[in-house]
Formats: sequence, C-alpha cells, structure tokens
Amino acid sequence: MRALIGFDRGVSSLWAAVIPHNALFDAIFSFFSLLGGSIYFWLIIVAVLFIFEEVRNHWFIIHFIFAFGSATLLTNEVLKNMVGRTRPFLEYGMQQKFCPSDFSFPSGHATSAFAAATILSAYDKKRAWIYYAGAVLISYSRIYLYCHYLLDVVAGALIGYLISSLVLKISFVKKKKVR
Repeated sequence: MRALIGFDRGVSSLWAAVIPHNALFDAIFSFFSLLGGSIYFWLIIVAVLFIFEEVRNHWFIIHFIFAFGSATLLTNEVLKNMVGRTRPFLEYGMQQKFCPSDFSFPSGHATSAFAAATILSAYDKKRAWIYYAGAVLISYSRIYLYCHYLLDVVAGALIGYLISSLVLKISFVKKKKVR
C-alpha cells in the first residue's frame, strides 16, 4: 500500500507541474475548480437544455438529480470519511484557499463532474464532448491546485461515471419492460 501511495504522490506532482503555476493558469484552474464544486453550474446547464428543449425527453432531469445526488453523497459523506486520506496541500504544508480541509479520497469534484457529464451526454449526444471536456478540466484543476492526488480524481471520476451509467441502465431497462 505504501508503494501505491508513493507512486500516486510522485505521479500527482508530475501532473500538477505539467502546466506552469502562474497567475493566469491559477485563475483558469481556480475557475474550473469553483464551477465543478457547484451544483448550481450543472443545474444551469440542465435548465438551459430543458428551457430550450434541446433534450425532449425530460426524464433526464430525474436521472440527473438522482445520479448526481447519490454519487456526491456516496463520495463526500461515506467514502471520504472511511478512507481518511489527507489532502496534498496539507501534507506539503502549502496554503490553499480553493481546497477544503476535509479528506481527499475520492474527489467529490471529479465524482460530480463525471456523474453530470455521463447523464447529460446520454441525452445530448451532440455535446457529449463538451460535457466530458468540462469534467476533465474540473478534475485536472483539483490536481493542479494540490487539492487531490491523481488516484483521488480517477476514483471520483469512475464513481460518478459508474453510478450514472447504472442509473441510465436501470431506467432504460424499466422503460423497455413497460412498453
């Protein structure tokens, strides 16, 4: 286990250093980090899709709320407290205003971003690349800002994707049986 944690720390430091840390990139990734942590950002996207009827099947709202909510609760209320991993900026003795001081593993931002991207992409295929690109930028921002290690983000992304996929699979199976 120590080897895995050491590997994760090393790889995360490399990933955080891929893009130089300066005022411009700090502002860009802080913006994505703040967006990704806000349910309001994702609800605005859902509202726009609903209002402009970009997505005609309005079940996507129920699927979105259920998948986003359950993935976020599982990550932030259960798994983080079970694992109890310290955030990188705390371990490195850094000051960081964009990171909470709770536990690190798994990333709640990555979980919610990939849960949202998966549901939205299932119902709005022509913009799927935008949703997933946003989820990747939000997730990377957490590594860049030293809020998370790489494996925190990967685990969060997998949890968000898998829970949303399960919600979609269950709902589509039910619809097929009803018909």
